[in-house]
Amino acid sequence: MEDRAYIISSLSTLFFSTYYLDLEQDSFRAVTQLRRVGSLLGNEVNCTAALGIYANHFIHPDDRAEYLRVMNIQNLRQKLRWWQPYVAVEYRKLPDDPSAGSDSWEWVRATAVLARTGTDDMPKTAVYVAQNITGNERRLGTAGSGPL
Repeated sequence: MEDRAYIISSLSTLFFSTYYLDLEQDSFRAVTQLRRVGSLLGNEVNCTAALGIYANHFIHPDDRAEYLRVMNIQNLRQKLRWWQPYVAVEYRKLPDDPSAGSDSWEWVRATAVLARTGTDDMPKTAVYVAQNITGNERRLGTAGSGPL
């Protein structure tokens, strides 16, 4: 248990959100998440519903469709394989203060990493992480699948 607590603590310093995704059941379990997100999601356990809620409340409208295209369960089931162990997308997070100007966007990279496959090599579970990358040179147009 001490090792698990250390791992979770380490993850929370790198990523503001970490979730286990069950790709077969379209469900998720939070490891670390922002309080605002947790409050909004409440007891939601359906991954597809949670991603939609998150996108509608926290992602810039121009970036929502791409986020949902990349992070939807069906896409993760199709793309994640041992030779392509993750998919990623970058997006602008809506500012916490709604009156903030358009120059106050924070850039976030969301990544789903293959965690476990079945005997048929199809993905069963993934780990989803999100990290603030504001100030990095990469932007939405250069994100995608493949090695970072």
